[in-house]
Amino acid sequence: MTTTLTRTAFLFTLLPTALASTAQTQNALDFDGIDDEVTVDNGSASIAGASGFSLTCWINPSEGLGHNGIAGLRDEFEADFYLLRLDGTNSVEARFRNTDGTAFSLTYAGLTYDTWQHLALVYNGAELILYHNGAEVASAEASGGIASTTGTFRIGNLVYSGDDFSFTGQVDEVSLWSVALTVQQVECIASSTIDETAPGLELYYNMDQGMAGGDNTAITTLTDQIGNADGTLQGFTLSGTSSNFIAGPVIGFAVEGSLCEGSSYTFNGQELTTTGTYTATFTSGSGCDSTVVLTLVEAEVNTNLAQNGNTLISTAAGATWQWVDCDDDNFPIPGATGQYFQATQVGNYAVLVTQNGCTAMSECRAVTTIGIEERQLPLFSLWPVPVADILNVELARPAQNAALVILDMTGREVLQRTIGNTRKVGVDVAALHAGAYFVRVQADGATRVVRFVRE
Repeated sequence: MTTTLTRTAFLFTLLPTALASTAQTQNALDFDGIDDEVTVDNGSASIAGASGFSLTCWINPSEGLGHNGIAGLRDEFEADFYLLRLDGTNSVEARFRNTDGTAFSLTYAGLTYDTWQHLALVYNGAELILYHNGAEVASAEASGGIASTTGTFRIGNLVYSGDDFSFTGQVDEVSLWSVALTVQQVECIASSTIDETAPGLELYYNMDQGMAGGDNTAITTLTDQIGNADGTLQGFTLSGTSSNFIAGPVIGFAVEGSLCEGSSYTFNGQELTTTGTYTATFTSGSGCDSTVVLTLVEAEVNTNLAQNGNTLISTAAGATWQWVDCDDDNFPIPGATGQYFQATQVGNYAVLVTQNGCTAMSECRAVTTIGIEERQLPLFSLWPVPVADILNVELARPAQNAALVILDMTGREVLQRTIGNTRKVGVDVAALHAGAYFVRVQADGATRVVRFVRE
C-alpha cells in the first residue's frame, strides 16, 4: 500500500526542490528574565539611512510578562524600534521613532503564552505594520527617516533610563532588514527559515549553535549568519534546560502521516519506507521558499480479538472488517463484514481490519465447539441506543426459552438474562461502564448478536 500526501493549499503555488531525511537542527535561546540578553554593538547602524526596515523573530513567551523587551534598539535620543511585551498581558507593542523624534506605535493583544509564534515589524516609509504568524494584525501611518546611530541592538532585553526590561521565554530566528518586507515575504519567513542571501538582510541570528540543553559554556558569541555583526551572550548559564540553547520551534508547515506496515508513503515525489521526520523545501513562482515538515509515524491497526465460545469479536473501533477462513487460505467469508463473527462450524478464523488508512490481519482463532445449531435468529430491535439505564430488547416473534447475554468488547459476559416465552424484555444496564457492548440472544436453536452503546 502506498499513502500519498498531496499538499496544495499553500499560500502560493509550490514546486519541490529538496527533501531531507531528517529535519535540520533547530535551536533557540531561552531567556531567564533576569540578566540574559544578546548585545550587538553598533548593530542598529546597519539600517541607518534606509528608507524602510523590518524586524522579525520567533518567540515563545512565558506567562506573567511585564515590560519585557524582545528585540531591537531602545535609544532615548535617536532611533527607537522594537517589539515589546506590555503589562503582563498577552499584548505586544511595536514602536518606531524617526529622525525628527516623532514616535509611532502599534499594540496587538493576540499573543499566546507558552506557544511558539512569529512576529514581524515593517516600516515602509508610509506605514508601520505589525504581523503575527504571517498575518497583518495592526498598522498605522508613519513617516520619516531612520537615524544614524551607534546604538546597541539587543535581543531579550531593552534598556530605558538605565533600567533593564528583560524577556522571559524563548526567542529564535531574529532578523533585521534594511528594506521593508512585502506581505508575501513576511508570509514566507513565517513558514520557513530565512534565505541568508536575501537582499536587504543585515543581521540574522538563527540560534542554531551548541547542543540543545547541553554544556555550551564555551560559547560566548551568537553568530550572525550574514557575517556583519556577531552578538555577545550576556548572563546566560549555557547549561541545562533554561538560560541556554534549547530545542527550537518546528518552522514550516507541520504535517503528520501514517505509514502502513510493509508499505511506503509518497512525499515530495519520494517513496518513504521508514518512520521519522522529513523536510521538503518548496519554491513559489516568486522565488520564496517554504518548508514542509512531515512527521511519519507507524499507523496503528488494532487486530486484537476477543472470543466467547463460537463468537469472535474485533476490539478495533472506527474500523471496517472482513472475516476470513484461515483453513481456506484466508478466503473472505461472504457477508462477514461486521465487528463480530459467529462461526457456524468448527475451524480457524481471523479478521482483516482496516483502520487509519491501513489494513492488517489478526491472528487465527480456533472455534472447537458450536453448541446449538447456529442459524441466524431473525433480527431483533434494541432501543434506546445509546442507552443510559433500561435497554429494551424486542424479538421478531415470541420464542421458547430465549436467553440473553451481554458481552463487553473483550468477549467477557457481563450480564445474563432469561427472556422466557415473550417477545419483549427490559434489561437494566445502568451498572455497566460507558462504552460499546454486544447483546447475544439465543432462542429456538438460533442466535443473533447486535452491538449497542452504553452512554
